Amino acid sequence: MTARLEVLGDDGEWREVPGITSVQLHAEEPEQVPTPLELFVEETRPLREAYVQFAKAYVEAARPIVEAAARGIEAYGCALRQAGLIDEQGRPVTRRDRPAWQSPYGPARRSR
Repeated sequence: MTARLEVLGDDGEWREVPGITSVQLHAEEPEQVPTPLELFVEETRPLREAYVQFAKAYVEAARPIVEAAARGIEAYGCALRQAGLIDEQGRPVTRRDRPAWQSPYGPARRSR
């Protein structure tokens, strides 16, 4: 089998290269060029790390305040339960001092 080697010229035409008897091709990996997204991720890494540190510090600083607020809310709920104003699920308890059919806002207004 006879093969011939052609190269593409600057004018867009294929030209035969005379005198070539053999060709060896070596596949080389192209140089990895980082994408714009990869560059952005690398450039903003210090900012992300600083934000994570800030968020962790904020959580630790806010923890005592949130725990104190939760204890206060729980104490308020216990007081409302003991007073008989809410049930165990936190729903308002119906008042026992008036019949079920009577409005808690008084009798209905009469129209003229």
